[in-house]
Amino acid sequence: MARWLPYAYLTGSTLFWAGNFVVARALRDAWSPVPLNTARWAIAVAVLLPFAWSPLREHLGTLRRHLGWLLALAATGVVGFQVFAYQALATSPVANAALLGATAPVLIALGAWLAFGDRPSRSRDIGIGVSLLGALVVIAHGDPATLLSLRLAPGDLWMAAAVPCWAAYSLLLKRTPSGLPQTALVTTTSALGLALMLPLLAWRLAAGDAVPTSTPALAGALYIGLFPGVLAFVFWNRGVAALGAARAGAFLHLMPLFAAVLAVVVLGEPLAAYHLVGGALVIAGLVWASRRGRASH
Repeated sequence: MARWLPYAYLTGSTLFWAGNFVVARALRDAWSPVPLNTARWAIAVAVLLPFAWSPLREHLGTLRRHLGWLLALAATGVVGFQVFAYQALATSPVANAALLGATAPVLIALGAWLAFGDRPSRSRDIGIGVSLLGALVVIAHGDPATLLSLRLAPGDLWMAAAVPCWAAYSLLLKRTPSGLPQTALVTTTSALGLALMLPLLAWRLAAGDAVPTSTPALAGALYIGLFPGVLAFVFWNRGVAALGAARAGAFLHLMPLFAAVLAVVVLGEPLAAYHLVGGALVIAGLVWASRRGRASH
């Protein structure tokens, strides 16, 4: 694998997930969280299955032996994080969700140290701090007082629950069996996650949730299923496999930056100086965190 490719994978995944936040927020009146997440993974499984059929058959024994691990991946990354994040975006602005999501790299680095003895290096600590600062600059629109004025909405508590789920998912990827293809891994976890979602869907439909049929709502679900649902997970898993969970986690700081850029491109919002300053800090922090520094003792 080319040295630059893992970084491209991780950048692409965070771009797609930023789009996921923006689209989910835009569709919050059409889709409720559980039906949206169910539709997302139904689309993902339908797209992946034809490509993954042969790898699934070839590695069926490995998948069976690691069923518990696969269920844990599905429960944390496919069900827990996504449902909690969609629930958060139903009531909280994207800025609040992005601010809480930017804490995930810290949890991932801490978890990697506690679970695997992956002691943080000075370079990684400095890089994560700088990129987190850049994310805060974008979220605060360049004004520190904005962060102080952010009020916790009920959805912020959902996002606070989503972040540990993503940290757990990223750390679980470290145990990926050698030789297991990404197509087989992503398809299996998507299918297991979909199976876990079905009882939740039945419960929510009985409670009055509906599946929208308008063209914008279905188009949004299709985007979420194809890009954040399929490509982003394939890219993220490959990036984590190459760089490790802690180093890859710093790339999550790109999400607030990408969300701001998408607002400029898609919604026509003006490009401000804080976008450039925050983006420069995020990129500088990622470059610094990616250096193989000496571990601190």
